Amino acid sequence: MGSKQLEKAIKDIGWKRTVDINSEKIKLACLIREEDRRPFQADWWKGKQSYIVAVDDNGNFILRHCGGYIFRIHPKSESEEVLAKSEGEFLSMIYE
Repeated sequence: MGSKQLEKAIKDIGWKRTVDINSEKIKLACLIREEDRRPFQADWWKGKQSYIVAVDDNGNFILRHCGGYIFRIHPKSESEEVLAKSEGEFLSMIYE
């Protein structure tokens, strides 16, 4: 994943922040620069190395697994949903 693609997505987040997943429109609240990412930690999240890459308007975390795929965490149900096979694919899904 090229950092130029990420930097452009961050720059455009004010007007280009919607992602369609299984007919659901997800509105992104923020994207996190690579150098600002930290491992995701929660009491119920064990044995998985992942980094927060975005947060949606409902407070769900969007993470990048060390294997490269992007998924969303639903903190209330402690469940996860794969959104894209790579960060580049996820960034290319963002639109107005």
